[in-house]
Amino acid sequence: MKTVWLSAMVLLFLAGCSRHESAPAAVNLQPFERAQAQKQYAELCAACHGSHARGAVGPDLTTSRFKYGKSRAAIEKSILDGRPGGMPAFGSYLKLEEVKTLADYLLTLQ
Repeated sequence: MKTVWLSAMVLLFLAGCSRHESAPAAVNLQPFERAQAQKQYAELCAACHGSHARGAVGPDLTTSRFKYGKSRAAIEKSILDGRPGGMPAFGSYLKLEEVKTLADYLLTLQ
């Protein structure tokens, strides 16, 4: 009986940990890419997420978890399509490569 209960608890824990989050892959931005992403962040994101990404109107982007996931794909989707409750879509404004670089930059913030 204890083994069944313990197994069930382990499965529930693992399911909860992997629901939306996976450990972000290590990001290695080139200096030019970092500078470009910092400029885009200042122009497009800082008004809501704060100049240091610690949150303001929008959530803190330096945390270990994001509401919609902290994978590169989830961040790119948020940038491209926006999110309910105020996150605007930038898909028509940014090139796909710029979105990828901005997403990588956001993954480096702490």
